Amino acid sequence: MNDIIQYLRELSLATMVIRLVLAMLAGGLIGMQRERHGRAAGFRTHIIVCIGSTMAAMTGIFMTQTMGFDSDPMRLGAQVLSGIGFLGVGTILVTGHLHVKGLTTAAGLWTIAAVGLAIGAGFYEAALVCVLILAVVMTFLGNFGSRRIKMDVYLEVTGSRNINSVIKTIEKTGYLIDNIEVHPA
Repeated sequence: MNDIIQYLRELSLATMVIRLVLAMLAGGLIGMQRERHGRAAGFRTHIIVCIGSTMAAMTGIFMTQTMGFDSDPMRLGAQVLSGIGFLGVGTILVTGHLHVKGLTTAAGLWTIAAVGLAIGAGFYEAALVCVLILAVVMTFLGNFGSRRIKMDVYLEVTGSRNINSVIKTIEKTGYLIDNIEVHPA
């Protein structure tokens, strides 16, 4: 078994293909979860980020091992992680009511880029554990910490007496009113 793992850590055509396929599978697993939740960065985006970062890691290793460059093989990887921050920003939205959405997707993109770097460097064990933990966090811990369901409700009423009636009816059902905005028609 150690011989197989050692072989997979070498940089050859076969191991490059294996690394890119593993990156595709890892990115696809996380991307499917994001896609199911209707997020901007879904299946294809996560795959592309993961295989791209795998490619960057392999290129850095190739340049130092094969071409004799005297530099840090993960220098390209560091740039990938910085660049993914900009891609992640594109998934973060602030709605008109100052609700922030997309932070989990942005964090997932950054993490899947790190997974791709690990795969590209041949650090398969850490990549596998990270993908499994990431999948559990994104799939099962989505509402952890949310003690209540929060929603925005927009009502149009005529007359100020009707507003008080609506508020009393909502409070009687057990809902908590966090904020009320009144705009004249």
